[in-house]
Amino acid sequence: MKRITGLLLVIAMMLSLWGCAGQGGASAGGGNVKIYLSLSSADTFRTVLVNQAKKTAEEMGASLEIHEAEDSIEAQVAQIKKAVEEGFNVIMCSPVDTDTTLELEAIAGDVPIIFFNSCPDDSYLEADKYMYVGSDEGVAGQYQAEYILDKMSGKDEINVAILTGPVNHSATEGRTGQLKNTLNDSGKKINYVFQDQADWDQGKAEKYFDIFLSTGREFDVAVCNNDSMALGVIDACKKNGVADPVILGIDATADGCAAIIAGDMAFTVYQSATGQGEAAVKAAIALGAGGSVKGQEGLSEDGKYVWVPFEKVDSSNVEKYQ
Repeated sequence: MKRITGLLLVIAMMLSLWGCAGQGGASAGGGNVKIYLSLSSADTFRTVLVNQAKKTAEEMGASLEIHEAEDSIEAQVAQIKKAVEEGFNVIMCSPVDTDTTLELEAIAGDVPIIFFNSCPDDSYLEADKYMYVGSDEGVAGQYQAEYILDKMSGKDEINVAILTGPVNHSATEGRTGQLKNTLNDSGKKINYVFQDQADWDQGKAEKYFDIFLSTGREFDVAVCNNDSMALGVIDACKKNGVADPVILGIDATADGCAAIIAGDMAFTVYQSATGQGEAAVKAAIALGAGGSVKGQEGLSEDGKYVWVPFEKVDSSNVEKYQ
């Protein structure tokens, strides 16, 4: 009888340990976690991010279902409803519009959401329930400003042209805002000679910069919220015979890095799409399994964010990012 009792105690302890493993944090395996990914729309950066998310989910044993909202708020709302109705454990969402965050969270109910690519207001986030995985957008804008101030240290006055992403995107606000804050705090006279919204699009950026160049106004540097728009500015400058323009981007895409190597672009900021995709899935799996992201690399002190660092890229180190 004592042997049977001892055996039962051992079995009970083993079951208890297995149960704890199932409730683990960010390092827990995917198990049978079902992830529903709602993508606002596809572009080069988001495609790389989502492909890495899919790869990481497969490696960790989770299932990942991907749906594109095609920049439609209505479509995204319908997708979140579907995720709940079909019993998904966790949702990954790049919001079409962060103003809809509360509505999306209300629809999700008890299903946790990992937001990515566009960050909701901090007041809408909650540790281990409604979280954001990405890079701190203000840092990218700060890095651009630091490059400008370093390379143009001999100038007392700098003429800056800016092309931004969509007005409702957190990256637009973070990157542009901190770019201007850092420049304005430099003690130099900063003239913003042009600013327009090209929505991450190379063709739009080329068109809008064509119009700016037709005014004959001078600029010392053209700063873009992403590499695609920087490539559009390069196209416009070549078409209009602008010699040796200083053009900055963000993302360090393959085309962006190629432009630096060719001498067409001066600087970009590496935003790791693969790093964000991997980190977002790891956080999603942890929450989808009923656990916590505690212990995951890059977790903020308040537990609302998982940050993936930005890195400066110019001609001195661009080969590393190809």
